[in-house]
Amino acid sequence: MRKLSFILLLCTLTVSCGTSKEKQVSTGKDSKPAKSKKTVHSEKEFPYIEAFHKGTTLKLKGDVDGAIEAFNKCLEIKQDDAAYFALGQLYELKKDNAQAIQMLLKATALDPKNIWYTENLAILYYDTQQFDKATPYFKKLVDYQPTNLGWLYGYGDCLLRNGKIDESIAVLNRAESVMGINPSLSLEKYNLYMNLRKEKEAIAELERYLAEDPTDRQVIATLVDHYFNKGDYEKGTQFLKQLVAADPENGRAHLALGEIYRKKGKINDAFVEYKEGFKSNDVDIDTKMSLVIELQGTSLSTHKETLELIESMVLMYPESAKPYSLRGDFYMNSDKELRALEDYKKALQYEKKQFPIWNQVLLLEYQNGLWDDLYTDSKACLNYFTTMPMVYLLNGVSATKMKKFDEAIESLNIGKSLVVSDRRMEAEFLGQLAEAYFETKQFELAKSSYKDAIKLDPESNLLKNNFAYRLAQIKTDLELALSLINQAIAKSPNQSNYYDTRGWVYFQLNKFQEASNDFQKAIELDPTYPLFFEHLGDASYKLNKKEVAVENWIKAKELGSTSILIDKKIVNKTYYVE
Repeated sequence: MRKLSFILLLCTLTVSCGTSKEKQVSTGKDSKPAKSKKTVHSEKEFPYIEAFHKGTTLKLKGDVDGAIEAFNKCLEIKQDDAAYFALGQLYELKKDNAQAIQMLLKATALDPKNIWYTENLAILYYDTQQFDKATPYFKKLVDYQPTNLGWLYGYGDCLLRNGKIDESIAVLNRAESVMGINPSLSLEKYNLYMNLRKEKEAIAELERYLAEDPTDRQVIATLVDHYFNKGDYEKGTQFLKQLVAADPENGRAHLALGEIYRKKGKINDAFVEYKEGFKSNDVDIDTKMSLVIELQGTSLSTHKETLELIESMVLMYPESAKPYSLRGDFYMNSDKELRALEDYKKALQYEKKQFPIWNQVLLLEYQNGLWDDLYTDSKACLNYFTTMPMVYLLNGVSATKMKKFDEAIESLNIGKSLVVSDRRMEAEFLGQLAEAYFETKQFELAKSSYKDAIKLDPESNLLKNNFAYRLAQIKTDLELALSLINQAIAKSPNQSNYYDTRGWVYFQLNKFQEASNDFQKAIELDPTYPLFFEHLGDASYKLNKKEVAVENWIKAKELGSTSILIDKKIVNKTYYVE
């Protein structure tokens, strides 16, 4: 801030002084305006005047090199400070600062009292970061006019850059005596004192200013930072509260105070401050998002006021994906998956190139059996992410469920080819390909795919269960099926569908009592699944327990069975093969 203020002041001075140079090239401290009278020149001065006039004209036309040649002609006629000064300006235009400085030094040597030459040298040395050389010229300027703030700032800054901090503070005190107490000066002196490790004097500067104006936001904010950086949280919090009172639109201050309250367990006070902070346009959406993400990692993840913060973001940024994805996360934490899905899909309307959002959408559709949506959305996702195996896998699964088997096989084969060094994922692709092959009655391909999958992932109980069930369905390799499902049950003895699968294998082996026992075990583990009751009814029928069979078929119907034969079995009290 100090440097910017100084540069602005110098720019102002340069413009105003440039005008003075044009009008009065050699004015010292004691010079007086010339009286208005006609000047008479001798004949021998005419060549110099003509060359000077030509140089000035060429400079105005932008012909810098021509103007330099003309002013050098002047110097061949006589050594004159005005010509050197003009050459200095021209070399500045050419960005030849070294040559410009040499010309100004010669002008100053010829007229050491010309304060504008001194000022130009000071500024040129400053701009070329020769602060040690700029310092004496700024001192000369300040001695000439002690109340010129621009020169005082320049002198103080040069002293500072030369490591003379105490002297720089003294110059700033002189500036303060000219302009009165000022927050910029107080802050500058605070920084200088802190560089000298004089904390007491640094704080005194800011407190002295606050005694005059207790509402200055920048000074208060500096004290907030000072005390928090020092680890004095009590005083830091005190000034943070003062900052919020002085600057109620300061969203970041509200958020910082809210964090302090939250860490102290003052949750209600914390949310009051958070809400004020979230109203502010000065706090960017990513900062707000970071806070919500942090809250979602705490016990406040499902707090109603956390949702209120997210809702305020939705209102403030209605066309950004971020607040919708946050709200989706909130509902996921609240076990409201379908509500979360709505928000994730809303987020995709505004941001289609964020895979984490797509991933949430596709997985939720998969987990909730929304096959139509999964098929449509996975295809849409592949327009943006063409090399993500998981998307091809979900697209293949949904295509199979939609009975689009050729599409499923194509998508699964593409996805499998993209898998690198991930045996389990490759096995998953092979398992899903096997399912599609079974559906299209390509049984040898199906069996081969399942076998290859199990070789890649021999610990997968799911693959073994599914393969065993498919073998039972087509009544082939039943001993292999029994071996596979026994392996799965041995590792996961409480998995209800594994007992249902083994029961179905026994059923196809005409071991109906063993099948009935396994179906009953499946029901004990999960009494809500209709297929288990239907299968138990089938086994009961084969055991000549027709009434028990009908009772179980009716129970399956009540639980929502979608079997195409269930009604026929109940009405005719007879087992039918699919």
